Amino acid sequence: MSTAPILFSLEKTVPICRIQLYRDVVCKEKYGPLDRVWICPGHVFVSVRDGRQLYTFDTKNTTQDENKGCLDLQNLDPPLLEVLSYDANQSVYIVQQNGYVQCWKFRADRIWILEQEFNICNSNRSEVTSVCLHPTHNTLYWCEKRTTSSSGQSVFCICRRKITNGEETVSERELGPVEAIMHNICLCHLHPLQHGLAIVIKSKPPLVSMVIYWNQSSNSVTMYSGPYTLVVENSTCSQAFDFTSLAFKFISISIQVRNKYAMLGYAYNTQKMELTIIEEGSVMRRLSAGSRMCDKLNEVQLEVDADKIEKGATWFCHQGNLGLLHKTNLLLFDMDSGKLVNSIAPQEGSVFLGMCNTSPASVVSAVYTGDNVYVIMKQKKKEEWDFSTTSSLKDFQTTALHIAHLEQEKTDNPSTKVKQSLSHLKQTWQKSKDQKPGTKLAEIVAPYLEEYWKLENISTEAFQPSKLACPTCVEDEVLHILDPNSSLLMSDRHARLLSLAHSHPKQVLAVLESQMEFDTDDISAAQIQRWQCILAPDVSVSPVSSDVAVPMFEHICRLLYKLEPKKLMQFVKICQMINDQKVGVSAFIRKRQSIHYYERAVVCIQDIDDVVTSPDSAQAFVSLLLASKQEHCETRALQFYLDAGQWELSLDLLRDYCDNSQLHFLLFHRLLDKFNKEDVLTDYAVMVFSLMPNIKSLSSVTELIPPCDTWTALDVFSSSCVPFGQIKPILQKKLLAEDPAD
Repeated sequence: MSTAPILFSLEKTVPICRIQLYRDVVCKEKYGPLDRVWICPGHVFVSVRDGRQLYTFDTKNTTQDENKGCLDLQNLDPPLLEVLSYDANQSVYIVQQNGYVQCWKFRADRIWILEQEFNICNSNRSEVTSVCLHPTHNTLYWCEKRTTSSSGQSVFCICRRKITNGEETVSERELGPVEAIMHNICLCHLHPLQHGLAIVIKSKPPLVSMVIYWNQSSNSVTMYSGPYTLVVENSTCSQAFDFTSLAFKFISISIQVRNKYAMLGYAYNTQKMELTIIEEGSVMRRLSAGSRMCDKLNEVQLEVDADKIEKGATWFCHQGNLGLLHKTNLLLFDMDSGKLVNSIAPQEGSVFLGMCNTSPASVVSAVYTGDNVYVIMKQKKKEEWDFSTTSSLKDFQTTALHIAHLEQEKTDNPSTKVKQSLSHLKQTWQKSKDQKPGTKLAEIVAPYLEEYWKLENISTEAFQPSKLACPTCVEDEVLHILDPNSSLLMSDRHARLLSLAHSHPKQVLAVLESQMEFDTDDISAAQIQRWQCILAPDVSVSPVSSDVAVPMFEHICRLLYKLEPKKLMQFVKICQMINDQKVGVSAFIRKRQSIHYYERAVVCIQDIDDVVTSPDSAQAFVSLLLASKQEHCETRALQFYLDAGQWELSLDLLRDYCDNSQLHFLLFHRLLDKFNKEDVLTDYAVMVFSLMPNIKSLSSVTELIPPCDTWTALDVFSSSCVPFGQIKPILQKKLLAEDPAD
């Protein structure tokens, strides 16, 4: 099963301590807009107010314990520059823009303690522009901006300093001195590689962008720009490189790449410690972190229009894919082919603000918006199972599974194609049924298949139109079905009667009506026994009368509703009278039983879906529904009229409940909303507003509306707007007609 990337809220992905504070900081932005987010195993760091406040949210352990000590830093001045996770030592280095560094360690008892404080800059006028932590060198690398007091000009220098990797706390002096790696360099970004350091110089044309790889073991640099490289050795290990000298040596290449190979961006893979450069023309070059990296320039064309890449878009690496983060979407490209793999949009109403920084030990990628942090995760795609393709492979030992699949299709969506497929399988079975089964499974299933086809023959013959009685002999067929002395099973009687009623409804109804009299309220004693069959439930398994064998209440209700709806209410009323004589005169029992028959009639009529509702049939159903006294029967009755398009009947029903203020208001609101949606309000405006409830104040409206926790305009008024000009004259007349005293 294939997978697709999708965004999951961080708080739903990992259990976060201080979850309410997390929601206040991230989701509600109570402490200011989000600035940056860092994620490492077990911890989430969030800065707000342009890096002047830092909040730390630790994840819960297996016992779901809250942390005992929190790392929150307030009023950082100057602001925060970077949070560097040292996963091997369960600690983080918090670096401010002036070079002040705090090392905090997360102990086993879930408490943060301050281990070290030191400054990596030698001058108060210095500023750190980029910093990284090399996990294998145990070294901090940073680019330092130095401003001279005489000229006021700024120069940049790349430096490094060892850090401790042990459990003991050491002083700033024991950390060792600051060492310069490269002087007089441009503004750059630093990232650790396996054997050294990547220095990324991204310049605007016509200046040349480049990547410099500094190898620690050989103290050499390799300069990259487009497809060109230049290696420079440093014979003096103790002396730092001078970028001015390097640029002079690179000048011949700079001339060739000045008007092309402009750098659009770059992505750094923290797990593999690799760098990917994206150049003009959507060309991607991967710089693998080998010992020299000279022969590792892999060029791939990305499937994206460079003109559509937003200015300031962020590039990143995610599980073998190259990601491009715009404000309105996130694109993922395959690293090997450059093809677009997927596109992810932010939540409605949000925009992507940036990528979350992750540590080398973190295996997730995450993005943040103005009100949430989302983790990019894979979700399995639901693949549609094509049974026809599977069955065509002939991998099954029997046709049982194929038959079961077709039976399900016949139930869900019957069609001629399904019937033809079943017929074809039946012919195949008839040809091979006398053959010896080839497998043990086929031998076990064979009797069940034979029984299935027998049942299929019975149902097919029972409902086959060609087998049904002709109109001239329908009466004899119905009388034969009703005869208790016939050998038919009760299920066969019902099946045949349903089939005949479907093909010849008028003739069947005429025969059933001849078996009883319900045009009068006076039922003779001789008719009582025959009528008791009508009142029997249709699930009876044996004849319930010596005269008539089949319970016919539901059959007659359906036929009357289709053909003679005006007689339906009288028929059910007669059933009530017969029932009263049968069960006695107890008021409670009589009421319960009479309601039961109205409910039976409503249920069986609701199952009819092939009848066009006429005014007579609509009135018949509503009369039964109201007589059943079911819960909310008045509302259901009005809704039935409205769904059937019986506008005048719905108005008549509303008029019947004018004395019940609360019910009248609810029915009027439902009617007004439906009339407006169906564009018939203007046609019946006079009648509708003549039935408008007498509302004197807003308080009287709120008393009529059922109580709820929250109210909106849609709870009170129609969801669609009524053009005021169409009803203004009617409302004016209504207001003028009211007594001013009211």
